[in-house]
This record gives sequence, structure tokens and C-alpha cells, in this order.
Amino acid sequence: MNMNKSLMLAAAVVAASAAPGIASASLVLDTGTPTSSSMPMLLDGNDYYAAEFNLTAGQTVTNIQAYVEAGLDQPGDTFTVALYGSDLLTNRAPTQLVSGQATYQQDGWTGLSGLSFTATTTGTYWAAFEVGSNDSAIGLALPSPTSGGTAPALDFAYSSTGSGGYSDQSAMPFGVQVTVADAAPVPLPPAVWLFGSGMLGFGALVRRRRPAIV
Repeated sequence: MNMNKSLMLAAAVVAASAAPGIASASLVLDTGTPTSSSMPMLLDGNDYYAAEFNLTAGQTVTNIQAYVEAGLDQPGDTFTVALYGSDLLTNRAPTQLVSGQATYQQDGWTGLSGLSFTATTTGTYWAAFEVGSNDSAIGLALPSPTSGGTAPALDFAYSSTGSGGYSDQSAMPFGVQVTVADAAPVPLPPAVWLFGSGMLGFGALVRRRRPAIV
């Protein structure tokens, strides 16, 4: 390899080591987009819905969305999005890990973005959609997916406040997506950066010593 090519390679190594990693994301739960509004379930003060999914320790949840339609509501009405631990079906007061208010504006994917919950243990988690005392929704429609997606219907639980907690009885699928941030690209080790810098310095020295052509 001639000197010019060596210098170009060294410059590329230094540039790559200095460049910041590009963040990316992937779906750990995706039911697919509902294509029919027939017989939707209603999200209200009595009926809550939750979807089970798995996380690996270190994964960070950034986005939880449900596919909602107006139903009995109007744009501007609110509901609650929450993240629970694996005890959702076994505990009358399950472990709530994240909670926030979402606002319905139009039919489609609605929920919480910009989350930063990092799982400390590998296991089962639940994305839940509720109407709390501070929410204004009275009956948002949750149509069921009819095709596509990666989650089976049994991963969904229906609950009623009258039962004192969540139950997997009468479970029905609904449109839900959970996004996690992928791990940042691993930076090049310092030795590679030093090698590239050294090559650039060596090339500059050789150029200074090269005799001028008359």
C-alpha cells in the first residue's frame, strides 16, 4: 500500500473513532395496525387494557403506544399509559414502574414518547392503558388488529376495577407497540485511535522530509 493510501486509511480510522454513535430503536412488542373498527373495546374508567412483553436487562423503553379511535371521546381527551412489572396478574397493587398522561388527538397511534425506563432485570413487563381520576376520556375505542404483528392474543389482559385487579379472562388483542433503544455502537478502542493518529503524524513528517523536485 503506498503512502497516500495509508494516509487515507488512517484519516478514515480517526474520523470513525471521533464520530458520535447514531441511536436507533426497535420494537419489542408490535401487534400491527388494526384495519377494521368493528366491535372495538372501550377504554374507560372501568375497563383497562394491558399487553405483556419481555425485556432484557439493560434495555431502555422509549415509547409506548396504543392504536386508539374516538369512540365516545373528542380530541383533547386524556388517558393514562403505565408500565408495570411481572406481578400485574398476581397482585392487587402491582408494581408501577412508569406512568404518564397521553392525549387523544386523532385516530391512530397515541401514547407516551421520550420515555427512559431501563430494565434492571430480564423478564416480563406490561404496557397498560387506563383512565384514571385525572383523565377525561369516557370511552376511547381500541379496535383489534386483524393481521400482521408479532404478539399473540394471549399476551393481552383485560381488567375491570370492580374485580380488584387485572385478569386474563376475556382477554382480547388490541393495537399496541413498545419501542426500546438499541445499544449504542461500541467505540473503537484507544489503540486504534492512536494508530490512526500516528499514521497521520508519520505521513506529515515524511512529506516535510521529501526533497523538492527541481
